[in-house]
Order: sequence, then structure tokens, then C-alpha cells
Amino acid sequence: MTDRPVPVPYEGFFQVRDDWLDDNGHMNVAFYIRAFDEGSNPFFDDIGLGWDYTRSGVGSVFMVNCNLDFKRELFAGDALRVTTRLIDWNDKLLHLHLALYNVDKGYLAAVSETMFIHISFATRRGTAMPESATTRLDRVMRAHAAMGRPANLGRPLGIRRQLPL
Repeated sequence: MTDRPVPVPYEGFFQVRDDWLDDNGHMNVAFYIRAFDEGSNPFFDDIGLGWDYTRSGVGSVFMVNCNLDFKRELFAGDALRVTTRLIDWNDKLLHLHLALYNVDKGYLAAVSETMFIHISFATRRGTAMPESATTRLDRVMRAHAAMGRPANLGRPLGIRRQLPL
């Protein structure tokens, strides 16, 4: 298996489509999830848990939690790039940080902190990942850990209030 750049990038023909826009004139929230989902494919392919693995009928990875942080709007035709970083993992779970960029204008548009679980198709329950994936995850974790932790990781969601003096 060849080493991938850190973090794992995805570009290609990947841009905001007209039907991804909402009545505000920008990319709808549902399509941010789609962009992150599609953009994480090279990472999952690299660790051996991509769509080929899913089609084998053994198992797959399901998203179980996601925290989106929107930074700037995206509009029709904007070229996109997603990067994927492994934050942590155990035998069943993957904790990822994904970043979505506007390629042409060079800005960070959104980030996603996401948890995935590896499931067995036989039981439809969480199960240990295959050894081939965990061996690769060990190598990826070492490379990604050297980058340090992204800002706002695990941040709570709530309204900040100033206390009266």
C-alpha cells in the first residue's frame, strides 16, 4: 500500500452543483454532508474499508455522530477539496476530522468532526475491523498524530452567555 499525503486529500471533478443550492442561494446543509461523505472515500479506500469492502458483503462503516462547523458559504460551480484526518480509533470506531475547501478561492468552508462504527452485515451491529484495516490504521495514526489536534475538536454546542457583573 502506498503512503498517502497527510491529511488524505480528495479533489477530482468535485464541485457545487446547481441542484445543491437552497433558497438562500448557497450550498444546502445536506450537501455538505454529501461532500464530506464523498471526500472521505480515498481515506476509507486507503485503509481497506471503502466501497469495494462494502460490496464484498462482509461489513461497512456507518456514521454515528457528526459535528459540522460552517466557516464560509459555497456557491454553484465552486470547486471543492476535502481532506481527512484520523484523530483516533479503536477496534470498532473511527474518529475523523474532515475539512472542506473552496479550491479556486483558497478558503476553508466547513469542517466536520465525525465518528464512524464498523459493522458486520451478518449482525448489523458494531464489530471489530479486519486486521488489514487495523494494521493500516496504526500507520495512518502515527502520521496524522504528528500534525497535532485540530482546533475546536470535541467542542460543546451551546449559547455562550455573559454573566452579569
